[in-house]
Amino acid sequence: MASASPPTTTTATNSAFKKPQPLPWTHEETVHLIQAYQEKLTAVRRGQLKSSQWEEVAVTVSARCGYDHTEPSSKSALQCRHKIEKLRQRYRSESQRSGPHSWPYFHLMDSLERGPLPPISARPISHIPPPHDHDSDHEDDSDRRNRLQSIDYILRRPSVVNRFSGKRRREELAHADDCGDEEEGGTGRGLVSELAAEIRAFAERFIGMENLKMEVMKDTERFRMEMENKRIELILESQRRIVDSIERTFGSP
Repeated sequence: MASASPPTTTTATNSAFKKPQPLPWTHEETVHLIQAYQEKLTAVRRGQLKSSQWEEVAVTVSARCGYDHTEPSSKSALQCRHKIEKLRQRYRSESQRSGPHSWPYFHLMDSLERGPLPPISARPISHIPPPHDHDSDHEDDSDRRNRLQSIDYILRRPSVVNRFSGKRRREELAHADDCGDEEEGGTGRGLVSELAAEIRAFAERFIGMENLKMEVMKDTERFRMEMENKRIELILESQRRIVDSIERTFGSP
């Protein structure tokens, strides 16, 4: 009686149709995923992302990593969504630990969960004021400078020193003789002059800091607009490649 042969054909067929395992996430892909998801989350005002928006996140990650979104190595929208869920679970676990965090994505996820601090970077590109509103921005800057100049003008007025010196003079006249009053009055005026000089120097430093702050805000806004325009260009380029790939695939005889 012949022994039954093992089911090698069935095993080979099952292994041939076995679904390939997805490639693990690299460090670069993970960083770009967190950044792209945070940008999209900010654009929708931290609401729930739709399927089409997750697809845009996947396209952005592929473009920033230098992949074609049709390549097998690129991540799908579902993979991006599952990866974000795993990162959030790991972040919650890391947040409960005390001491320094060795997880390389903690600070990125902390910024993602807490939201961006500067309100100027939290506005999506669709909410940027139109060009005709620049006049009002210049008016605001002019008002700020006028207020600062008014502070400096008040500090430079001699009436401030006179009020302080007059008050000190009256106090000295009530508690000392004529000779002592004259000496102490000179000392009091010197102290008030020094105080006024210190206040004036502080006002000048404050004006300089405010001017520097306005310049930094303008540079930050310009840089954010450039990055947003670059991101849109990358998304459009990736979508164009996808359309070209589909046309080549289905348009060939």
